[in-house]
Amino acid sequence: MLRFGFMAALVLTPALAFAQAATIPFDMRNRVTTELAPGLYTFGNFSARSIFVVGDDGVIATDPVSTDFAKDMRAAISKVTDKPVKYVVYSHQHWDHINGGKIFKDEGATFISHENCIKHFTNTPNPNVIMPDKTVKGGETVAVKGKTLNLMYFGRNHGDCMLVMQVQGTDVLYVNDLVTPYSLGLGFMPDYDPKEWARTLREIEARPDWQRMVGGHGVPFGKRDAVALRRDFLEQLMTAVKAEMDKGRSADEIAATINLPDFKDVRGYKEQIGRAAERIYHYYEMGW
Repeated sequence: MLRFGFMAALVLTPALAFAQAATIPFDMRNRVTTELAPGLYTFGNFSARSIFVVGDDGVIATDPVSTDFAKDMRAAISKVTDKPVKYVVYSHQHWDHINGGKIFKDEGATFISHENCIKHFTNTPNPNVIMPDKTVKGGETVAVKGKTLNLMYFGRNHGDCMLVMQVQGTDVLYVNDLVTPYSLGLGFMPDYDPKEWARTLREIEARPDWQRMVGGHGVPFGKRDAVALRRDFLEQLMTAVKAEMDKGRSADEIAATINLPDFKDVRGYKEQIGRAAERIYHYYEMGW
């Protein structure tokens, strides 16, 4: 069964999940700015989403996504404040989130990532990815006057350099690709560690200091149930795939027949379930 939050007894059905999502206005195509708390904004559309933080003397931006996205985000920031972008923080190493930051570099922004991202940037260089000026281990903060952004690291999950972020004094976490709220999304790339991903989500659920989360895709924000939904799907998927493997079934057979009825009405299920099952098969077969 799907459970709401990390302690509550209320059962969350897919229908309830969609009811929750339906109360969160968003634009599928146009990039829009949504204020989540004083000085904290999310910008994007269903395809890609970032956050930015406005202080008294400057702005902290996150993932520029692409040259076009970054240009639009810079224009959106200008509508909120005339202060400069002082920092750009990468959530992780994947190019679909960190391309196109030159517009911020040109105005003097300092770029920051987790230290584990650097090997990815050097092994597969991309001229559209601005190399970080500074790296962190996790536990550090980035601040502009009046606003402080906490940078948290939960270890391996979506690769090995994902930063989860929270503006101090708000109930909002920016978790990027760890959760696409109320949608299964593209969540099963080869560098995911499924077991550690589930552990990370449980650790996030156990934190009492948040009520809303922003993903790198999807609606502007989700609630605690969005994290529980993703974690429960992952755990049920891993259990089901392992059971089928123990019966001697192949990756192709499992991908073609896997069925998780609790999630059949969640956005992206039909498109992603086979691919997700194949990824978990290889995790158990190869150990990664």
